[in-house]
Amino acid sequence: MTIKTSDINSVRVITLNHKSIHNPFSEALEDAVKAALVEADHDTNVSAIVVHGGDHRSFSAGGDFNEVRNLKGGAEVDRWIDRVIDLYQTVLNVKKPTVAAIDGYAIGMGFQFAMMFDTRIISSTGKFIMPELKHGIGCSLGAQILSHCIGYNAMKSIVYSCDELDAIEATQLHLADAMTQPEQLLSTAISEAQKLSTYPTPSFQSTKKVMNHGYFELLETARKESKEVHRLSFGAGDAQKHFNRVLKTTSEIGV
Repeated sequence: MTIKTSDINSVRVITLNHKSIHNPFSEALEDAVKAALVEADHDTNVSAIVVHGGDHRSFSAGGDFNEVRNLKGGAEVDRWIDRVIDLYQTVLNVKKPTVAAIDGYAIGMGFQFAMMFDTRIISSTGKFIMPELKHGIGCSLGAQILSHCIGYNAMKSIVYSCDELDAIEATQLHLADAMTQPEQLLSTAISEAQKLSTYPTPSFQSTKKVMNHGYFELLETARKESKEVHRLSFGAGDAQKHFNRVLKTTSEIGV
């Protein structure tokens, strides 16, 4: 079971449940999340949605290395980019309030996925990282998303440094809207979702649609550009070396 769902006071909580505690995005997890978001958006008993990585687990450490290591720079890269962007657009297309509850790691694709939500609540132990460039992976999609969300100069610093951003830094940069303690993360996210759901529906939904319109256009532009960038980077082979090194290490230590 790649996700778990529960309803708390009309808020649908979608919990990522990859077998790894760091919730990397496999194709199966992507499909499950997309289906769960669409279902919740159409359920008249659901007023808002929270996506959570689970207790003592990461929000998402990015793409599943067991799958992305098979990308060689051909047509399979295009299919992967289409999947990723479709996942992001599914979040943006939800009419109801969406809240990301972030703990542990939000890395690469996990970082980008978090940026699709209406509101982001981060645990004091949460971390954002966009490390692609130092591992030989193109960061064109991440660069465009961050530039849209927090501005060009802040984006450039994050993409070029590849450094870890702690919860305080993430909040200061408006990558997260609020910070709380780990044991209060889910309840705080649910409270925020409930608050947003009290706004009159027509005004909230119409405003959200307008706010996200430019985001959709950006992702469509990024779709073609990112395919070209990732064909080049995966074709060079540096990314696969990183994936295989990490997978060998985690296998040896049993993670």
